[in-house]
Amino acid sequence: MKLPSLSLSLLLAGILPASAADPLEQWYNLMPKNTVGVIAVKNTPELLADWDKSSYAKFMQDEEAKRWMAPMHKDGDAPWDKFFKDTYGQSMHDTLKDYPGAVVSYLVVNDIADFEKKSPPAVSLCEIAGKQKEIEAHKLAEVESKKKTNPDIKLRTEDISGVSVQIASASDAADAPWVTAWAVIGDVMVETNARSLMEYMIGALKNNAGDPPGLQHEHLARISQITNGSGDMLVYFNGVKLLDYAEKALTAADEAKKKNAEKPKGFSIDIKPKTVMDMLGAQELQAVAFSTEFTDTQSRMDVTILHPQKPTGLLSLMRGSANEVALPPFMPAGVMSASVSRVDIGTVYDAILGMVGKLGPMAMMVAMQLPQLEAQMGFKIRDDLFGSLSDEVVQVQDGVGTKESQVTGFKIKDAAKLGGALDALKRFVGAGFGAFEESDYLGYTINTLKTSQTANAATEVSYCNTGKYLLISVGGQDTLKKVLSRMKDPSGPSIWDSAHVQNLLSLAPKNYNSVGVTDAGRLMNFLATTAATLESKSGAKAKAAAKKKGPGKKALAPDETPAAAPAASSWFDPNARPSNETFQRYFGSLLNVNYAHPDAIQLHYLTTPVEAK
Repeated sequence: MKLPSLSLSLLLAGILPASAADPLEQWYNLMPKNTVGVIAVKNTPELLADWDKSSYAKFMQDEEAKRWMAPMHKDGDAPWDKFFKDTYGQSMHDTLKDYPGAVVSYLVVNDIADFEKKSPPAVSLCEIAGKQKEIEAHKLAEVESKKKTNPDIKLRTEDISGVSVQIASASDAADAPWVTAWAVIGDVMVETNARSLMEYMIGALKNNAGDPPGLQHEHLARISQITNGSGDMLVYFNGVKLLDYAEKALTAADEAKKKNAEKPKGFSIDIKPKTVMDMLGAQELQAVAFSTEFTDTQSRMDVTILHPQKPTGLLSLMRGSANEVALPPFMPAGVMSASVSRVDIGTVYDAILGMVGKLGPMAMMVAMQLPQLEAQMGFKIRDDLFGSLSDEVVQVQDGVGTKESQVTGFKIKDAAKLGGALDALKRFVGAGFGAFEESDYLGYTINTLKTSQTANAATEVSYCNTGKYLLISVGGQDTLKKVLSRMKDPSGPSIWDSAHVQNLLSLAPKNYNSVGVTDAGRLMNFLATTAATLESKSGAKAKAAAKKKGPGKKALAPDETPAAAPAASSWFDPNARPSNETFQRYFGSLLNVNYAHPDAIQLHYLTTPVEAK
C-alpha cells in the first residue's frame, strides 16, 4: 500500500505541543473523524537543526563513515537526496528548509476498500508563513515529476467554497481521480488527494471547527502526557479502527477461501479470525505511537501503546510484575547488551493457557493433556518448574556474526524444588530425545543438550543451575562463561558501572519494570551488516529466478522479473567498516527502559553519545 502524494509531509513526523497556542493543537481539533493515522512535525526548522546537531548527522560526515557508505553514493547522492532531486530538483535538506513551521498529515480511511487503493485518502496541513511561493513551487515540481510516469496528468484551477484550489488529476474530466491538490487558507496550505477532504478541511479552517474531537484526539492527548509532550517527531496509529478493518478483511478472506475450497472430509477444526484476535486480546490495542527527539546531547525515542486498564491478552505479558528493578552485579562489562526485567513466569504461563482456552473446546482439550505430559516428565510445569523461580529475569548477549550467543537467567526462589524439576527433565529428555552432557567451569556444572540430530554452535543449548540463578545459554558458551566468571569473582566493572551508563540511568525516569543497555555502535554495525547480508541473499535469489527456464518452464517476461535487492556492497563497503572506537564515539550506549502505566505500556530508548573530536 502506498500513501498519497504528500511526499514531504509523510517523510516527517512530530509530537503534541506543550501549548494550546501551537498550530498542531489547533489542527488536532480539526482532525477528520475517520482518521486512522497521524504523522506530524512540531517545527520543521527545529527538526532540521536538531538533526544537524545529532550524532547521526555528525557520524555521516566522519571520514571513516563516508568510506563505509561510499557505495550508496556511487551516483553522487544518497538515495534520499536522489529521490528529492528527481522530484523537487534539490536535496532533501534544501527542500525541507523551505517549510517554516508545523506539518501534520492525516490518513483517513472511510471503508476497508480504501486500503486497496494505490493512494488511500489523506490530507495534510502545513504552515507557510512567508514561504508560500517556495512551497507552491515544490508542489508544481512534484506534479511535473509525476507526469514522467503518467503523462495524462492535467493541472487545473477550481474554486471550492470560495478558495482557489490547484488540482492535478488523472485526466481533464471533471470527475477524474485526484493525484494531488493544494490550496492556501490564511497561513496554512492544505494538500490532499480527495475532493471530500479538501472540502471538509477548507470549511474547518475557515470556521475553526470540524468534526467533534473523537477517540483519536483523546489518544494523542494521553500520549502527550506519557511522553511529557516534547520531541521532534510523532507517528500515531488508531488501533481501534485499524483492528476493526483488519477483522473485516480477515473475515472476508476466510469466507472467500471457504467458498472456493472443497468441503473437508471427516473431522476438521474451524477457527474464525475473530476468535484468534479475541484470543490474543487484539481489541485491547487501542493505539500505537512512535515519537523521537534529536539533540546534540541525546537522542530519544518512545513507543507508546495504549490499552484498557487490566488487559488480559498479549499486552498483559508486556507489563511486568513490578516497577522496581535491581541491577545484578554479575552482568559483564564489554558485552553487546544486557538487561534485567521483572516478569512472573508463572503468571505468563497462566495467561498463555487462558488465551489458548479461548480458541474453543478443541484447544482446551490440548491443555487437558498437560497433566498426562507432566506425569511422564515427573514434575509439574506450573508448580515445580515455574513456581520455583522468582520474577527477576536477566539477559546477556554478546559475540560477532555467527558466533553470537545469548544467556537468559531466572532468579531462583526455591532451589530444592527447581533441582528436582531439572533432574526429572534430564531423565525425560534422556529417555528418547537426547542427553545432557555435563562439564565443569569454575565449580559450576554446565549441562549441554546433545541430540541425535546434528547441531551447530549457533543452536547449542545449555543450562547451569548456580543455586541462585538458572542460566540458559543459546549458542556458544562464551557469554555463559563470562557471566559465571563474574558470579565467581565480581571484582572489576560490570556493564552498569561505566560513567556513560550511569549518566543514562540518571536521565531515565524511575519506576520501570525493565532496563537494558546495548552497545549502540555494535548494534548499528550489526544491523547494517545483517541488512546487507539479507539484501545480498535476496538479490541472488531474484537473479536465479530470472534465469530459470527450460523444458516445461516458462522464462520470466521482462515485466515479471523480480526486482533484485541491492547486493551487500550497494549500501556499505564491508572492507571499510569504521572502527569500534568511531562507532562508540558517536553512538555510545543505548538505554532501554519499559514502564507500565495504568492504561499504557511505554518503551523508552535513550542514547547520550560521546561528542566527536
